[in-house]
Amino acid sequence: MHKATEQQRIKVIQDTIRSRGQELRQTYPILQHQDAIGLGIFLFAVAGVLATGWAYWHGHISAWLTIPLVALFTSLLHELEHDLIHIQYFRRQKWVQNLMLMTAWILRPGTINPWVRRKLHFLHHKVSGTPEDLEERGIGNGQRYGIVRTALMLDTFTGNLVRALFETPRGGKMKHALRILRANMPVSVACAVVWYGFLGFHGANAAASVVGSSITWSDLTLANMAWINKLVVILIAPHYLRSFCINFISSSMHYYGGVTSVLQQTQVLNAWFLWPMQLFCFNFGSTHGIHHFVVGEPFYIRQLTAPVAHRVMRDNGVRFNDLGTFSRANHFPTREIEDLAGGRSGQPAY
Repeated sequence: MHKATEQQRIKVIQDTIRSRGQELRQTYPILQHQDAIGLGIFLFAVAGVLATGWAYWHGHISAWLTIPLVALFTSLLHELEHDLIHIQYFRRQKWVQNLMLMTAWILRPGTINPWVRRKLHFLHHKVSGTPEDLEERGIGNGQRYGIVRTALMLDTFTGNLVRALFETPRGGKMKHALRILRANMPVSVACAVVWYGFLGFHGANAAASVVGSSITWSDLTLANMAWINKLVVILIAPHYLRSFCINFISSSMHYYGGVTSVLQQTQVLNAWFLWPMQLFCFNFGSTHGIHHFVVGEPFYIRQLTAPVAHRVMRDNGVRFNDLGTFSRANHFPTREIEDLAGGRSGQPAY
């Protein structure tokens, strides 16, 4: 039996995904109004953040409800930012794109400047799975799972800044650190200052309490902490929750090393026990691999095409729930992808 080449398998996957997307748009004509859908999702997410924040600020809901709710709404903004980076909405109205990007950045305050991210993300698609993929390396991809990687996934700005100062060869430390600072000014830097100030304040109070003492703070400090506490609950804590989830899933479903084609750049990571994290990154582990084959589809279309896409991806060699990635620091398995042109995969499926 003739076995399909790697490029033939890639083309089969791409053609099937595109065909399913076109079929959905014909069946449901509303899907053809891409700008309107993108704007509608954007306004819904922003309204959700504002309404939740207002309810918490006025004491109507608890912090424990506010944080996950805002994280859910901002996961939509994260997906919209990714689509906007690929110019999926308002191609002729750059000012609308820029307004949406800026709003998404402010409401996800610890993320990198989206216009800088656009350059890194285009590079990511060109060199995914290699040391040149700065975007994925910046969230821990290829790093052994441990303290350093956890720090990167929790806080990419501060984690990368610290790593630059400790790991960059002498003579280049300051240049590397300044480059990271520029890419995160001003929103992400302000977020980090507030966050670590918040942790320091409450950490100092906790430490003093343990030894049976207390700290006398100035009236100005206490007044500032009153609104900082609320800001942390409404925007900053949700950011770190959502950011850790997306960084863990993304850095784990992308491969690093041993990658020679788009078939090997990603896996489908949708094991049932990852659903708590998938919840805060809009099912990213299950659908992002589709994007690597067909870049020009918005995120909500990927959710709809996933059942068909997963079947053709599995049949043509894309790995599913390769949990060995956690012990290999995301290196693609040394054995080649099984050629499935004439059979089924022995990969585990959930």
